[in-house]
Amino acid sequence: MILLRSLCFHILFYTGTTLMMFVLFPFLILPKPLFVPQAFTGYTAWLLKYVINLNFEVDGKEHIPADRAFLIVSNHQSSWETLMFFQLFKHPVMILKKELMHIPIFGWFLTRTGMLSLDRKSPAASFRALLRNVNTQINHENRPVCIFPEGTRNPPGMPRTFQRGVYLIQKQIKANILCVAHNAGLYWAPRTFVIQPGTVKVFIYPLLPQTLEVNQLEEALPRMIHSKSNELAKDKK
Repeated sequence: MILLRSLCFHILFYTGTTLMMFVLFPFLILPKPLFVPQAFTGYTAWLLKYVINLNFEVDGKEHIPADRAFLIVSNHQSSWETLMFFQLFKHPVMILKKELMHIPIFGWFLTRTGMLSLDRKSPAASFRALLRNVNTQINHENRPVCIFPEGTRNPPGMPRTFQRGVYLIQKQIKANILCVAHNAGLYWAPRTFVIQPGTVKVFIYPLLPQTLEVNQLEEALPRMIHSKSNELAKDKK
């Protein structure tokens, strides 16, 4: 039954996404069609809930600030968080693989809605551009920017060392940081076809101040996120 549900999800996900991109194509003329990511991920959330029976619950939602933009720093276990964070936060900006930006129509919408990317072939120049764009999104567009400092998806209970980019960004931008931990990989593991039913647990810490120095962040961020994600890795229901 789980295999059949997963097959139905993937068929509906890809066919629905393709159809949605063609239907929404005329809205590419808008300067910022921010409703498109919400619609796309809302459709995905509906499929996860009613086809897979995969829900999510959030502990600490009251810590999400309504009066300012911020930097979301989260563990990375699954495709789930890159999609459902659009349902949890208001118009977040994701830092994605550059290859995604080249997908016809879909990639055009990513660019149009302010998503950011890193070019691994020219990391230094790309990172300088990323800094400018993150600063624009947080301090001028008032949109939260999401970073997965582990760099790649990892199984629950097997966290990776944080890449230094998150600390360099914070040093330049001086944004408030919202630490997020979750256990989505228990249900939608990386590079797997089968998606398990259940309830993804998301934990949001209180907002960290802008004044923390790099050495303080290097100690605090991995400790907070890894300890909570390891705890949530044992909590499957």
